[in-house]
Amino acid sequence: MRGRSRWGIGVGMTIALFIPLTACQLTTKNPATPNAERITETEPPPLIAATLEGDEVTVRSLLDAGTDPNLIYHTNTALTYAARDGHTDIARVLITTGADVNWIDGEGVTPLILAAFKGHVELAALLLNHGADTTVVDQWSQTALDYALRRGEDDAIAQLIQASQ
Repeated sequence: MRGRSRWGIGVGMTIALFIPLTACQLTTKNPATPNAERITETEPPPLIAATLEGDEVTVRSLLDAGTDPNLIYHTNTALTYAARDGHTDIARVLITTGADVNWIDGEGVTPLILAAFKGHVELAALLLNHGADTTVVDQWSQTALDYALRRGEDDAIAQLIQASQ
């Protein structure tokens, strides 16, 4: 059995069947996903990696070079990751280059919901100033306001959300 793995042909068939199925699952998870071919499930693309690392200079360079600010990685955009991690300056750069402030991931979570959940007041204000929808309900039937109120320690985000409604 030279040239074959001990698992034989079945492994190749499994992989061949898995890859199209994964792409199909990803595109149907969020039917509003524009340009589904932008979805990637391997290593994070450079824009996502730079966002996760908090590297504003690289994010700006990639966007200036034409990278799509709405690139999708694991059903999220760079703005979603910036909101989760509190990278306000990166979020500002992404928004000014066209990032969707109302992107909804596979669980119904938006950047505003994440900012409220994590207590990122300045980031929540930025999102609200750029039209973030305060009425989106996630799969747990919670809005950004629900998460902000539940934090309890600081009601600044709740006040921002209530003022914007």
